[in-house]
This record gives sequence, C-alpha cells and structure tokens, in this order.
Amino acid sequence: MAKQRGHLRGASCLTCQLRQCNEWRVLNEEETRLLAHHRKSRDYRAGESIFSVGEPSHGVYCIVSGAVAIRKSDAEGNVVPIRISYPGDILGYRSLLLNAHRRYHSEALSPSRLCFIDKPTVKMLLDHNPALGQQFLQRIANDLSDAHDHLVRNATLSNRGKFVHLLLALMNRHGCTATDGSRFMELPLSRRDLASMIGARHETLSRIIGRLEEDGLARFSGRTVHLTRPHSLLQEVRQPSPLD
Repeated sequence: MAKQRGHLRGASCLTCQLRQCNEWRVLNEEETRLLAHHRKSRDYRAGESIFSVGEPSHGVYCIVSGAVAIRKSDAEGNVVPIRISYPGDILGYRSLLLNAHRRYHSEALSPSRLCFIDKPTVKMLLDHNPALGQQFLQRIANDLSDAHDHLVRNATLSNRGKFVHLLLALMNRHGCTATDGSRFMELPLSRRDLASMIGARHETLSRIIGRLEEDGLARFSGRTVHLTRPHSLLQEVRQPSPLD
C-alpha cells in the first residue's frame, strides 16, 4: 500500500450522504457509530497507489471524493484498467470476505479522499448485522452481471462500438452539456488505457478516433473530447454492427 500520510477525521459516517447509497445503509445507529469511530480518512494525489496486487487485505476503502482506477496485469505483464470507481463505491471487499491477498491494483485518477475501515471492524459489523453480508453478496452478484454484459459487448460490438460505449459511459460521469446539445469532457484515462479497456491496440484506437472525427461525430484534442452528435453515437451501440 502507498506510504501513509496523516489521517483526517473528515465528515461523520452518521451524516455522510454517500452511506445511504452503499452497503453501510443497513447499519443501525449504534453500528454506524462504531463504523465512524474506527474509520480513518486520508487524501490521495492523482496517480498515487491505494493498494497493490499481492498485498494482504487489511480492510476496505470507501471513496468519498474523486475517482479510482482498478487495474489488473494482463498476460504480457502490463497493468491495464478494468474499471473506474466513484464516490460511494467500496473497494477491497472481495479479498476481505475471501480472506485472500489483493488481486487488483488501485490508484487515484484525480485528487481523491478515501475512508479506510480495518478488517476487525468489518468482521464485527458482519457478525452483528447479517443484512450487511447480504448487501455485499448483492454487490458481488451485480459485479458478476456487469462482467457478463462486458463479455457480450466484446463478442457482439466492433472495436468502434466498444469504444463508443466506453466514451458514452465516461461522458455520463465526467461530461458537461453545451447549449447546442453536444457534450464534452476531460478524459480521466490516457488513450493507451482506453485502448486496453476495449482490448484494442493503441494504433487501432487512433484509427477509430480518426473515423469518428471524419464522420463529424466527435473532436479530440489531447484528453479533451467533444461529442458533437451524442444521440447518433448512442444509436450506434444500440444497433448490432459487424465485427471489425
């Protein structure tokens, strides 16, 4: 895990609005006070590691602000992003529940604040409140469903379709809408990372970007993306297209 700096007390779990959107919402007031007493908050710089593959699982992390990339090594040893997590998401729960070492690497994509809850506290809450365990099981089931959807997209969409789907998903999180209905954003990932996420080479992604610009659907400048006709792109991923 990255070198620890001073921990911050931050906002109380009792008043945290994000808690109502994640697994901790089933805790009663006494259990929430226990969570608040043991949790530690700290800030991470963009690019700073939160935990790494092979580390023991000492607890879980709740994202308070910012964005975190979850990465995994591929067959060639490259560490590629597989998911981006956002405020309200809980990281590291699977390795904790399995009593296993970390299988993924995580790093802050932007200045971020996370709360850490140590393993004994999580275990105590699971023992006291069975509904909490059910919540984590539901999250695992949702993650599995998302993984199945990802496999279907990989099997049915062209490389362009996969990239358009990824762009639209990122735009929903990071984008703004202009007065003319177009949308724009600063990409949270490099183009090489984007290529890895759709299983394509960097050169293939460059060609796809060129075609989108030629079609008048998007403009790219560094990490700035401007989708001039987002509804047309949405139609692309809603309709079956031949594989590249």
